[in-house]
Amino acid sequence: MACLFAFGGIACGGEEDLAASGAGEAQVEVLENLYDARYDKAWDDLHPKHQQVAPLRLFVRCSAQVAPGGDLESIEVLDVFDDEVVIPGIKEGEAKAVRIRVNSFEGDSDTFVNHQVKVGDKWRWVLNASAVRAYQQQRCPR
Repeated sequence: MACLFAFGGIACGGEEDLAASGAGEAQVEVLENLYDARYDKAWDDLHPKHQQVAPLRLFVRCSAQVAPGGDLESIEVLDVFDDEVVIPGIKEGEAKAVRIRVNSFEGDSDTFVNHQVKVGDKWRWVLNASAVRAYQQQRCPR
């Protein structure tokens, strides 16, 4: 069941509110920060091991070059599920995959899966393998 986050509220059509629980909620927050150009706040929620790979200054510079901007209409959390993904540089912690659909006011829609890893009592987002490689080479991911 999908939950929709739009204009500061969450609406769900069923029993479980994926956008307001654990990994789903954390992923919505990260995407809001990226769309609103609050790159430093998005970096704050990045897994600590990936913060070491992507220093704040480089992350902010790179994000400003590639992150979508301001036309966000809604974020739908379509699914949150266990995933046996291999996350570069992270060997421990509960991982969840979050399937998201982002909709723009222009009518564009993009569906993708991002991952969250539990660190203590907080869900932290992680970089994908190609982004880790780019940051390790001190360059921006494409």
